[in-house]
Amino acid sequence: MDARMNRRGFVALTGATSLAAFLAACGGSSSSGGAAATGTGGSSAKAASFDPATEPDEPLSVFTWAGYDDSPKDGAPFMWSQYEQGPYGSKSPLKFTLLDDDTQALAKVASGFTPDIIHPCGGYIVKWQEAGLIQALDTTLLPDWAGIPDTLKEPGFINDAYYHLPFDTGFTSLTYDADAIDFSTVGGEETWKVLLDDRYKGKMSLFRGPDEVIEIAALANRGAKDPTVLTLDELAAAKETAMKMKLNLRNYWTSQNDTVNDFVNGNLIATSTWPDGFWKIKNHPKMKGRNIKYMQPIEGRMVWVCGMVLSAQSQQPGRAMVAMASTNTPQASADLTDLFQYAGAQKEGVAALIKDKDLIKVFGIDDPSLWDAPKAWSQKPVEPYAEYIAAGTEVLDG
Repeated sequence: MDARMNRRGFVALTGATSLAAFLAACGGSSSSGGAAATGTGGSSAKAASFDPATEPDEPLSVFTWAGYDDSPKDGAPFMWSQYEQGPYGSKSPLKFTLLDDDTQALAKVASGFTPDIIHPCGGYIVKWQEAGLIQALDTTLLPDWAGIPDTLKEPGFINDAYYHLPFDTGFTSLTYDADAIDFSTVGGEETWKVLLDDRYKGKMSLFRGPDEVIEIAALANRGAKDPTVLTLDELAAAKETAMKMKLNLRNYWTSQNDTVNDFVNGNLIATSTWPDGFWKIKNHPKMKGRNIKYMQPIEGRMVWVCGMVLSAQSQQPGRAMVAMASTNTPQASADLTDLFQYAGAQKEGVAALIKDKDLIKVFGIDDPSLWDAPKAWSQKPVEPYAEYIAAGTEVLDG
């Protein structure tokens, strides 16, 4: 299931230049999500209305991450079971294609691949819409729509319509060994500035994402301010700080499983992870007796939100919506937490269904304050986009 763990960078390094050119051609290199996007990408969308009963009995194509198909062994059948057991499951069976990252997915669909359902992350929803690759959702076909907080819906609200059904969300922060690391030289509180502490040189690691390395540096520089929107001067300062952080790193990781293994084998004492990475490290037999913590930095964690969008080319948009609704139930959200340690976007009645109650407390699933600024910063397109990605790429390659 390792491929599922490579998902959170907005842009894969190898695709940054080509994707930037593609997005510029679409006219959307620096737009932001939510309310700020309501004037972008053409005329306002009308509320969609679909009738799944009138659509053809053909398979539905789902373009998603490894680990999120319906495989009983390696996938997430709990996401799709309601659809597959419903009236259209046999008439329009689900067929899965696995994507590598947000960049590859966007480029593949732009090149002519036509799935019905796609599973991108929030920082790119505006890009998909501006490129004309997705269509507005018919939220009347989502019975549990009201259980998703407005803050998670906001990145997909464009031109007065919703384009994104949030499904999975979680933090990006540092997992660290509190027996080996202290914050005494950087103010005494948990902070991203610890990456500048050369006492831990060669024992720390970060995800290899050009946007992420700049965001982390911007948080260290500016404190509790949104790291995705910078002036050019702030961007230059963040790049300089990221270069200094790089000197203390063992590596930039691309597979979370790799950095988890590095940690438990003694090569690292701090690494950026998503919630499941922290949980794997904390509960690994080699970490028994160690004080493993998931940092709540004074500048704030980062939050990613991923979910389903509807292809503009789908010939079965209603049935696709019914399949998407299957991922948005309270039970699917609870299973996501129990099995993957991610939080579900669906919140209504979910906490009672989660079997491992420790996960609720550890990841603040029942504490909305941990998910909002200034304790956490939601994923959205970085600005200024081209300069931001160029700066991060120079850090990684420099």
